[in-house]
Amino acid sequence: MNSVVGAIRVGLVPLVRPLFRGARMGLAEASLEALKGLEVPFGFSLDYVSPPVGEAGEAHARAAEAGKRYEDGSLDLLLVQHVTFSSGDVIAPFLDLPMPLGLWALPEAATQGPLPQNALCGLNHGLSLPTARTIPVKWLYGNAEDSQFRARLGLTLRALRGRRALARGRILWVGGTAPGFSRLEALPDLPLRVDRAPLDDLFGAVDAIGDDDVSAALSTLDEPRGLELEALRRTVRLELAIERLADGYDGVALRCWPEVPERMGTMACAAFARLSDRGLALACEGDAAAVASMIAVAAVSGAPAITLDLSHAAEDGLLFWHCGNAARAWARAGETILTSHFNRGLPAVRDMRLEPGPVGGLRFLEGRRAAVYGGAVTGRADGYDGVSGWIGRLRWAGQEMSPAEFLAGVLNHRLPHHLVWGRGEAEAALIELCAWLGCR
Repeated sequence: MNSVVGAIRVGLVPLVRPLFRGARMGLAEASLEALKGLEVPFGFSLDYVSPPVGEAGEAHARAAEAGKRYEDGSLDLLLVQHVTFSSGDVIAPFLDLPMPLGLWALPEAATQGPLPQNALCGLNHGLSLPTARTIPVKWLYGNAEDSQFRARLGLTLRALRGRRALARGRILWVGGTAPGFSRLEALPDLPLRVDRAPLDDLFGAVDAIGDDDVSAALSTLDEPRGLELEALRRTVRLELAIERLADGYDGVALRCWPEVPERMGTMACAAFARLSDRGLALACEGDAAAVASMIAVAAVSGAPAITLDLSHAAEDGLLFWHCGNAARAWARAGETILTSHFNRGLPAVRDMRLEPGPVGGLRFLEGRRAAVYGGAVTGRADGYDGVSGWIGRLRWAGQEMSPAEFLAGVLNHRLPHHLVWGRGEAEAALIELCAWLGCR
């Protein structure tokens, strides 16, 4: 499997106009040290720090350096810091860079006497300048120790982890889509690679798995089950075959039926679930756009994402379900069981209920469009065989909605039936991710 984890690489360019007394108060130096103190807890590395910039020629030179680092993949985000006010000709070269950019203003060092910095006004001025940028500029205000600054920076770093995961991501699309699922054939306009492979590649990989490899994998299976161990042999063989095919990839979209159960006598669900435990994003029915959404959500949330169908609506929430392909990290109290598919009777699916808590979701659509939503898995105990859970406190792009309103949003916008979800409060970061990607 491919890996796109790692610290976000950040650059810093302090803008300091010598005319202001704040230029001689050591503010840039103190701010740099404070920012360095956030590297480990916030998961970024400060890889480029420019000398203070005070005039347009210096700005053009520093912008060229930062742009080159972005092009060669060694910089993910550039922070242009208003230590003092700076004029438009100093700010413009950075606005012209086709990379994620944050304009950051320090608070005034004093609130009486001669104005020390006028940095906030500089931020206001910089953001108001005309620009040909196609992606936004993030603004930040405060000292590195301030809670508002930390919250906004943390949100951006999470969003950029999703962006980088997509930029470096690779998906293997095996067999196309399942019969009748034509909506899933469309791919979003995203910066990731999608390779196609026929189903015969999967079955060839299955045939190449030795019996000893299957037995070894079965011997390490520590999950509760409602099936005899030998009944899982075909499922484990499929799991090992997908894992081999997925080498170098971040996700797999597989046409998981009808050919797989017909030819192998097993469902792909439990194989998907167990591979999800190991960090691979997988989607049923050949849904490559769902895999892309899962890769982004996992990078933002820091945990495996899942795809769920919207199966039932009630006044207090919506019941989401899938056959049984979710990572154990989602299981209520960690309780799962491997058992037979609910209507095919074949092995194997992972039966579990979703752990209560906040969730955020993202579904990439055709072109540069996306849906972002959120809510919370409730403690309601009823649900269907397979993976299921009730989600309430629903939101659509940050707007609170009743279950009926959320349902109407899904149906009126004609979303594909696979909705991708991530653990934790992820909705705001996912909205920002979409902005960095130019999605609407």
